[in-house]
Amino acid sequence: MGLAQAVKSVEGSAELFLELGRRQVDVVLVDVGLASPDPVKFTKTVRARSPRTGVLLSGATDPRMAAMVVAAGARGVIRSPSNNSDDLLVALAQAIMFASPTLVRATAETVPRQRSSLQGMKLTERELQVLRGMSEGKSNAEIGRDLFVSEDTVKTHARRMFRKLGARDRAHAVAEAFRSGLVC
Repeated sequence: MGLAQAVKSVEGSAELFLELGRRQVDVVLVDVGLASPDPVKFTKTVRARSPRTGVLLSGATDPRMAAMVVAAGARGVIRSPSNNSDDLLVALAQAIMFASPTLVRATAETVPRQRSSLQGMKLTERELQVLRGMSEGKSNAEIGRDLFVSEDTVKTHARRMFRKLGARDRAHAVAEAFRSGLVC
């Protein structure tokens, strides 16, 4: 994908912040565990030191934390799609391409572009209510109680909403919604 010349790794956050001071960095990709104890603060610090740098976190995190990280300025949180290292490598490469507009333009023919905006997306009011509940970290059962519908009805609205947003899961849907301004 033409990324070999463009990728540099660092040993930790201290080295990362030195690198950010030296030159423009297109994308910072870091494991959620390494951004601990506070991935939100880590994201805000990177964005404050280098506002044009895309921040991506990878690893296991709950939807609420993923939403908070995206709200803090990250482009997203990548979960490993399986235990298959090839799947993880593809997901990471696609995420880097998504987070770095410069690399996307340079390789537009080889990597499909992801939707950067959900303008024109027609979610129903109920789908928006389910999405807002998800962005608040609520379970399907909690959302159902709030909306006076069954958990199965919430799941039906969620499936339709995921399809419309092109989302793989709750965290992806919430991230897309924050990015597009569907939820605040």
